[in-house]
Amino acid sequence: MLRSGLATLAVALAFAGTAEARGGNYVFEGGSPEAQAQVRAALEASRFNWSLVPQQITIRITNCGCAGAKRGLIVLDEKVLLDPSLGPRYAWGLVQDEYAHQVDFFLLDDGKRKKLRRMIGGNDWCYEISGLLHDDHGCERFSAAVAWAYWRSADNVQAPRWAGGAKLSPARFRKLLDRLVRT
Repeated sequence: MLRSGLATLAVALAFAGTAEARGGNYVFEGGSPEAQAQVRAALEASRFNWSLVPQQITIRITNCGCAGAKRGLIVLDEKVLLDPSLGPRYAWGLVQDEYAHQVDFFLLDDGKRKKLRRMIGGNDWCYEISGLLHDDHGCERFSAAVAWAYWRSADNVQAPRWAGGAKLSPARFRKLLDRLVRT
């Protein structure tokens, strides 16, 4: 029995840096085990199937005072992930928001973005126009809407903040996005 338990532990440790299935396909670059656990919990809390993103994503956890995403990479701040004064699930909406950008990068094309932008608004899709506020870009509204529509929680800091965003029906948004990412 001990030998079987050790073998199971060895296999679990071999895959400790990756996660696949509904919670996405990603590897960590940096971050404490506690911060990595927060990311896993955030992605698992969402009803969105992050595994639809067809590429493995690198999640870099660092002490940068930042959060962001570019194609294939998410950057998160360790202190925000673990700050007890913010609450244990504060960063979950942020994690989901940044992973939602990967959905945009890998699963959407210009036609799908145009359909989404008609629903969520924005002055451009993603930083084509300089000088706009964060929430005036469609891609930022999209990522917040994904986080909100698939994890409806009082702890979710990604509740839509733009004009009319509070009226956005999560069910309607999910229906459209589910259809778009499967075509």
